[in-house]
Amino acid sequence: MENEGDNIITLVQPKRDEEKLLNITVTGRKNYTQQSCKHRAIEVHEQDHVILCLQCGCVVDPFQYVLRCANDGEAVVREIRQLHNRHDQLRESVASLEREEKNTKARLRAARTAILYAENDLKNIEQKVNQ
Repeated sequence: MENEGDNIITLVQPKRDEEKLLNITVTGRKNYTQQSCKHRAIEVHEQDHVILCLQCGCVVDPFQYVLRCANDGEAVVREIRQLHNRHDQLRESVASLEREEKNTKARLRAARTAILYAENDLKNIEQKVNQ
């Protein structure tokens, strides 16, 4: 335990009045409008290789813009696939309901025919009783 001083790490805290703690300086910060803009309308400068947002005037990172377009495209394809599946389900449901309607109409016709036969039999019995 003689070398306890070797195990101690001293932390250097920066002074409060130091202006530059890092070797990095951020300039030209985006305002709130530029930070919250979704960059839906862009302008591409072919010669300068720059993409500008027409809504906020900000320079847009090309990779981020292409990535967002790709993600939006995937979302559209996924939604179309879901709509096709829903369409197929609804078609099956309609076909099932049409079969049920057809069967119900057939049962209704059979019931009406049975009622007519029963009424005819009742009239015949009444005529026999009256004679």
